[in-house]
Amino acid sequence: MTIDDKRQALSAAAQWLARRAGAPDDVALEQAFRQWHLDSPTHRWAWQRVENLQTQLGQLPGAVAYQALDHGPSAGPALNRRTLLKGLVLAGGVGGLGWSGYRQAPLWLADLRTNVGERRSVQLADGTRLVLNTATAVDIEFTGQLRLITLRVGEIQVQTGQDPRPFVVRSAQGDMQALGTQFDVRQNDGSTTLSVSEHAVQIRLGDGRTQLVNSGQAITFHRGDFGPLHAAAPGSEEWVQGRLLVDAWPLRQVLAELSRYRVGYLGCADDVSHLLLSGAFPLDDLDAALAAVSRALPVAVVRRTRYWTRVVKNA
Repeated sequence: MTIDDKRQALSAAAQWLARRAGAPDDVALEQAFRQWHLDSPTHRWAWQRVENLQTQLGQLPGAVAYQALDHGPSAGPALNRRTLLKGLVLAGGVGGLGWSGYRQAPLWLADLRTNVGERRSVQLADGTRLVLNTATAVDIEFTGQLRLITLRVGEIQVQTGQDPRPFVVRSAQGDMQALGTQFDVRQNDGSTTLSVSEHAVQIRLGDGRTQLVNSGQAITFHRGDFGPLHAAAPGSEEWVQGRLLVDAWPLRQVLAELSRYRVGYLGCADDVSHLLLSGAFPLDDLDAALAAVSRALPVAVVRRTRYWTRVVKNA
């Protein structure tokens, strides 16, 4: 299991927990849960971890346990259960999951989130338009002095609203302050990629160093250093419209990008991984995207299950 597999499975398990608690007599829901549970060993692993969270309540100090439970019956079982899980995780008494597990599964607890393959557009209270890409989670904190979006995982596009308060997007690697702008931020494993479409964004690292990124520019930065500034790739924002636009990408890179939009394995054989591909591919119909790949290159698409797809050399 990869970290992404675990993150997705834990997110789904938490959602099943809340749904089942809120509708304990729903036979159809129970049947759907059982099917999900049987579909994958990763699902069963995630469900066991979520159940373990519940059993840890009795092992927490009394004051923490009381705070986790003292929400009153009017809040409803689903909300209480979700609050309990969040309280357990933040308290650190979760039998091996702990804070690192919370960082691995922010989709449970984020203010806004999307599932794998889902995109979501919202307008915030200040007029900002925020678009969440597949498997994305953000927290939103607006105060009298600051508008802060914390990107936990995934990718967002931001078009800031008219408001005098500073607007900042925070990733694991640094803060990005909008200077009246539209931009994309993607949280990678160990780095952040910023692409600016309008005006400019200033990045600030934890040590105080800054980097200005202007319209048409992009950069990938780490916790301790900036990568080189370069021109933003044409069509890098097409995901908002449900398209992946590529220009002479290796097949392995195309499939890695498409795999973000589906659950399970999507990859290719080594002897075709270097083949170059150009074109526009639909993100909402990956079967059609893979059919287009097989028409453009001498390859075949092999499916073993709906969760396992591999592109190989055409016989």
